[in-house]
Amino acid sequence: MGCTYVMSDIHGMGSLLEEMLEKIRFSGQDTLYILGDMIDRGMEPAKVLDLVSSTENIIALKGNHEDEFVNWYEDEMRRIFQKYYYNTYEILMDSAATREKLPGYVRFMKKLPLYKKLKTEKECFLMAHASTEELLQVWKRKERILWDSSMVDRQRGIPGYVSIVGHVPTFIIRGYPKEPASIWHCPDGRLIVVDCGAAFPDLGGRLGCLCLETGEEFYVSARR
Repeated sequence: MGCTYVMSDIHGMGSLLEEMLEKIRFSGQDTLYILGDMIDRGMEPAKVLDLVSSTENIIALKGNHEDEFVNWYEDEMRRIFQKYYYNTYEILMDSAATREKLPGYVRFMKKLPLYKKLKTEKECFLMAHASTEELLQVWKRKERILWDSSMVDRQRGIPGYVSIVGHVPTFIIRGYPKEPASIWHCPDGRLIVVDCGAAFPDLGGRLGCLCLETGEEFYVSARR
């Protein structure tokens, strides 16, 4: 029986993703959830998107960066007159291979789900990019799921659930400590933040990955 892993905010660090999959010995029996923000900042968005979109047991959720990129790309007037505010478009347009794949990347990102509910024998997990509070509402506001960091600000989860989010690098939550970033668990045990700031190695950021069955944490960093 395989393991269930969760990570977030890879931000174009394709080589780190590959390194992490090797470190956890990711196999066809395992499942990996990526809680959005696979693109922007890092120089390898195509490597991330290619790997994730071609691997059946990797389930990606939508982050605010995927949502922003799709909205910008599909608005032809914005695309003509307003430059995309991060580096993903420029990188993907820089080679014929990725330029040809660009419409497919956009379709993939557009179809990404906003959240995931996962029930195990011990816990009921709620997973989303920034906030899981909307998941219990009839009308789920996309903007809050993708952008709202108030759960992290309050440092309190939802009774009866374990929420797992990304969006806010954990070195910010901890006040920029000197030690490398690590997965953050709120005091009530009901909120876990897995964004360890992979694209910010100079701030101690690294890519973190959590195993839900064992609680084991894994880390890889671009800083050598």
